[in-house]
Amino acid sequence: MENNILEQLGLEESEAKIYTALLELGPATVSEITQKAGVTRTLGYHVLEKLGWYGLVNRASGEGKKMQYVAEHPRSVLQFVKNKKEVWQRRVEKAEAVLPELMTLYKIAEKPVVRYVQGTKGVMNMVEETLGSSTEILSVLDVESWRAPEFLEWARGYNRERNRRKIKERVLILNTPAGREWIRNYHGSATYTIYRWVESEQVKHLLEFGGELNIYENKVMMALLKQPHRMCVTIENGVLANIMMAMFELVWVQAKPALPGVKGR
Repeated sequence: MENNILEQLGLEESEAKIYTALLELGPATVSEITQKAGVTRTLGYHVLEKLGWYGLVNRASGEGKKMQYVAEHPRSVLQFVKNKKEVWQRRVEKAEAVLPELMTLYKIAEKPVVRYVQGTKGVMNMVEETLGSSTEILSVLDVESWRAPEFLEWARGYNRERNRRKIKERVLILNTPAGREWIRNYHGSATYTIYRWVESEQVKHLLEFGGELNIYENKVMMALLKQPHRMCVTIENGVLANIMMAMFELVWVQAKPALPGVKGR
């Protein structure tokens, strides 16, 4: 019998050699066993003890140097494997229980995952991923870029679906003519969407960025919608997302509500 078959069942090489030797020898002393298996006496004593724990080997008779060992019936190998399976099943259950905690630790050092798409359809598809968000969405919005005919109705449908799914969003909207028109004609939910103004004197160059920034879960997504370089990038990284969230909050506390009579969160 090849030892590697027993090794595949979970025995170490030395354990497989000694168990095989015992199967062939019958009751035997440590000297006889180790000579047959081709291992040292010191290792032989250690392995025999372990095989005893596994239920594969037992003491037969004799005292001291005359002590003999015997292999248990080969069906004990099946029980050994079943026991291994039960141990690993418990380990699997334990691993599943601690996985959320391990994931929290992993986010500290996670490698960024960067995804990039081009074109109108690609941008729509990537933005629609936010509809699966398990967290509030934080946004910086330049409405001008969404007024293109191919985006306008789609954007309204996106907002309706987000509200239907009860995904909250806080939006820093650029105070431009397009932004003011958007707010005047806004008919969306004030429960799930809160707008505040970003003024030109706060971030002068931001009023020209031509797109939208979303921060949610561990992701930062930026859509740039001006032709001919229409594109969208999503970076999945907890550290970056936390930094961007903190920067968003710094602006949010200073910004003024855009919808009259609605107090922002």
